[in-house]
Amino acid sequence: MAEAELDRSARSDAGVADPWPTGAVFGARGLEIAGVSAADLAARHGTPLLVVDEDDFRSRCRAAAAAWPRAFFAVKAFPAYAAIRIAMEEGLDLLASTGGEVEACLRAGAPGERVSLHGNDKSAEELELAVREGLGLVVLDNSEEVARLSERARAAGTVRDVLVRVVPEILADTHEAIATGHEASKFGVPLLEAVGVARAAAEAEGLRFAGIHAHVGSQLLDAEVFLREAEVLVGLLARLRDEAGLVAELLDLGGGFGITYTDERPVPIAELGLAVRERVGDACARRGLAVPTVAAEPGRSLIGPAAVTLYSVGTVKTAAGRRLVAVDGGMSDNPRPVLYDARYEVALASSRRGAAVEPATIVGRHCESGDVLAEGVLLPADLARGDVLAFAATGAYTYSMASNYNRVGRPAVLAVRVGETRRWLRREDAGDLERLETSEHRREPDASVPPGISIRPARPRDARSFLEFWRAIVEEGGHVRSESVRHPPRVYRARFRRAWTGREAQIVAADGERVVGHVFIQRDDHPITRHVATLGIAVAADLRGKGVGTALMSEALRWARSSGVEKVVLSVYPGNTAAIALYRRFGFVQEGRLAGHSRKSYGYEDEILMATWLGGER
Repeated sequence: MAEAELDRSARSDAGVADPWPTGAVFGARGLEIAGVSAADLAARHGTPLLVVDEDDFRSRCRAAAAAWPRAFFAVKAFPAYAAIRIAMEEGLDLLASTGGEVEACLRAGAPGERVSLHGNDKSAEELELAVREGLGLVVLDNSEEVARLSERARAAGTVRDVLVRVVPEILADTHEAIATGHEASKFGVPLLEAVGVARAAAEAEGLRFAGIHAHVGSQLLDAEVFLREAEVLVGLLARLRDEAGLVAELLDLGGGFGITYTDERPVPIAELGLAVRERVGDACARRGLAVPTVAAEPGRSLIGPAAVTLYSVGTVKTAAGRRLVAVDGGMSDNPRPVLYDARYEVALASSRRGAAVEPATIVGRHCESGDVLAEGVLLPADLARGDVLAFAATGAYTYSMASNYNRVGRPAVLAVRVGETRRWLRREDAGDLERLETSEHRREPDASVPPGISIRPARPRDARSFLEFWRAIVEEGGHVRSESVRHPPRVYRARFRRAWTGREAQIVAADGERVVGHVFIQRDDHPITRHVATLGIAVAADLRGKGVGTALMSEALRWARSSGVEKVVLSVYPGNTAAIALYRRFGFVQEGRLAGHSRKSYGYEDEILMATWLGGER
């Protein structure tokens, strides 16, 4: 049960663990994180919203780097470029579990030698990526991977350092879905086979045996499990020496360090690191072994406590004696309560009203009865639509496990630091969700021409009316690239003399002699891209939403088909939502986004790139 009204100092005095970021303060303005009001963030950026206390995250990264001789940030916990860069800046290397995570590390600026790749079923492409990019370590999961990686490294004329992942045969006290060190685990080589696999790796051309890797499980709160793991692995190092003459330089004990979600009491990272290093040293001394470099792979313990998720309250009602509070997120942005029965501390982020608190069950917006985020949460009795709730410790395995169930986009991610806000990830919108759809399954809208409007090729005598129309469009600002009208009527008269050719079309919507809409579409001249045409469209403000744009777009695509064009592309500013909606109705999907591509007088604008294939995908 959450304790929403218990402030942080009271928690500390009572000996209760605190799940909130270090920069979180509850006061008269409600929740503030690093000096920024959570309610203001929700109002400005929308909800659900994941907010990271950047200084908290940085501090935890530094602590991990100090606690372990070598530490890797487990990227899977939160694979955003910004998080990856911060981890590197604070002294951590990176652990990736897939090729996609490796790509994220590289694109965030990580050199290959600072990236380690593990995984129980690496694809051919992932092994090739590891060799091509010169990854610092590859963790071999099974005997077959020895030959598969060796073949690729040998062909590339390079040598890759490898660790052999073993099953330590330790059953940890955690949820069965995140326990990985027991005998039945899908990860790693059984202890009895480990020496043979390590010997094969050491003898394989293109590989260099560097050490042993293991992982017991996730959200582990007891130091004893890591000490047992250390004993088991040092025992294996002795076998490697005695049976195969091998020396392990690196002993990677994995991660899985637990955090406080509600009342858990994790071992401080410095204390745990010291205890494990001492145990490894003692165990090596007893066996006459040189002490290897001890490595760890924290992920959850670094980013998890540093972030909160903000939700807006929607419906509040009572069912079967329970107060149900519905919020605008749920199992799509945080599946952990459904998957692992995860619990979170929840608090009112809006300014407090002093009302008595009552238990509530917080439910999500998805079409599942199991979409429950928290139960038995104490919240103000007068909680109402529009209030903002904060869930603590949601930085790890929420965004990275999020889905688009019910066609809901993933939330935006912001970082706050010393009163300032930085965007890490923008909110996923309908265009993002549509980008993989194929155009052949879409239906174009009815393009009936509105009464009194004609759709036709432009004529030279339209030039002056068009110029008035275009000047009004430009003066609106925010819809088109132009911020001034540069050409006189004679330029447009010349352009309109050939308004419908095999290369381009200039089409207008006219109300009598008044131009009220215009579309320009032009195919590329290069022989490689002659199948592609670029389109731009505008409609007078007083006629938007009345079918003029639909009629213009339909006529432009008719020209494209008649001219043998196969693909039509355009760019649009994100704020021009009406235009984006029109394009989607004609099958345009987002193919990319150019950040800050337009430098306008008022600042930078992103450009969304959209396209549609005519007659199906190629």
